[in-house]
Amino acid sequence: MDTELIKHYAFELHWHLPEEIQQVAIDWLITNTPRDQLALIFPPYGKSCWQNAMKVIEAIGYPHNETAFPRIVELFQDINWPGANEAVLYFQTLDKPVVVPYIEAAGKQAIAECDWEWLYFLYMVCERLLMERADFKQMVVFDAMKDCYDKDA
Repeated sequence: MDTELIKHYAFELHWHLPEEIQQVAIDWLITNTPRDQLALIFPPYGKSCWQNAMKVIEAIGYPHNETAFPRIVELFQDINWPGANEAVLYFQTLDKPVVVPYIEAAGKQAIAECDWEWLYFLYMVCERLLMERADFKQMVVFDAMKDCYDKDA
């Protein structure tokens, strides 16, 4: 599959385009995007496309969409970004053991990057997903998220 074609349709997810164009892009991406290239439907500088990208991810369904999960947790760098709330709502439909490793990996990345705001938002996501310290293999990641949250709360 031509990655440029996937990127083209990903940018047609833009919320300012006519709804018909957005829907064609959603339908095309659901049907044609190779499952190992799902991260491409979240253009790095395309916040206006992310909400519709989550529609594609949801429609594809778990486990076929799991390759997009590392990109989805990046939406939690700011819970106010388009698509972030939809991502939380989608993750609520999945079992915790499926989601926790991705939240934990994002937390480890946020710690490595000293991204305290991302840790803060990740903890908010954990609360909404009813995740607790005991759900994590590396509990220090959960502790770091909670510490950032508690300092700001």
